[in-house]
Amino acid sequence: MTWLAAALLLTAGSPGCIEVEGDRILARHLAAAAPAFGSLPAEQPLLFAPAPGARRVMSAQEMARLAARYGLAVEGVQACFERLTRPLDREQIIAALRKALGREDASIELIEFSRHRVPPGELEFPLAGLSTPATPGAAVLWRGRVRYDGNRSLPVWARVRIKASLQRLVAAENLAAGRPIEARQVRVEQGEWFPSAEKPLAAVEQAVGKLPRRWIRAGSVLYERLLTAPPEVERGQVVEVEVASGSAQLRFRARAETAGRSGDTVLVRSPLNSRAVAARVAGPGKVVINANAYQHDANGGVGGLGR
Repeated sequence: MTWLAAALLLTAGSPGCIEVEGDRILARHLAAAAPAFGSLPAEQPLLFAPAPGARRVMSAQEMARLAARYGLAVEGVQACFERLTRPLDREQIIAALRKALGREDASIELIEFSRHRVPPGELEFPLAGLSTPATPGAAVLWRGRVRYDGNRSLPVWARVRIKASLQRLVAAENLAAGRPIEARQVRVEQGEWFPSAEKPLAAVEQAVGKLPRRWIRAGSVLYERLLTAPPEVERGQVVEVEVASGSAQLRFRARAETAGRSGDTVLVRSPLNSRAVAARVAGPGKVVINANAYQHDANGGVGGLGR
């Protein structure tokens, strides 16, 4: 069977308009309306295709001018072109949802989904488009898209009910902001819940010793964003100070005037002259001073090492 005959069969089920698979109308598409175009290479692009859902209707005069451009004779032929589209398939949607979740053990109930036709392309449902259920077990809307023609996309949606076997950490009692969490204050729960994009903490060790950023009610699920690591240097703490100046090093102990974590700049009170000196936190109870930064300061004040 020639490609021209195949093109005629392809469009036989679509009366009125010839379906185009991509963003260009090719010679084989035009040949389905005017066989004279069959003398051109089948895959030669001749025109831009319409957007999905739209049609491009060519009058007999337009067809004649296009044919003449390639040395062909076409008279009295009109043509209509539209993008090939199809409805979304339930199995295709579930496969895309499962791929996005990354959990083969998740239970996905597809309740409803977009019914409009879409062009062939890549169906994807990013986690960012997944809503959080208002109540446990409630159906949620998951917004996705079909990518086609490279950088183009059409929105689609699915209403789903999802649950998965999860382990999560919850507050066993109210947690005060800024107070280190103890092991007795949290507990691990195992069960089936909605697998949100933000993963909860799953082990007691992930929370013990950390500080709640705000007050947390008993029974609340704990997430990393709710907690912060305690300062490695506390205000009033006696810390080990290392002063580096070229190849020379000096070590002494001083009292921290401010708190900070690794990499932060804090103030320590120099025992050499009782001045506040800026230092970088290098670890628990340890700070480092770059003496070269203070060589220009001969008048004292904050930052002067002095003698």
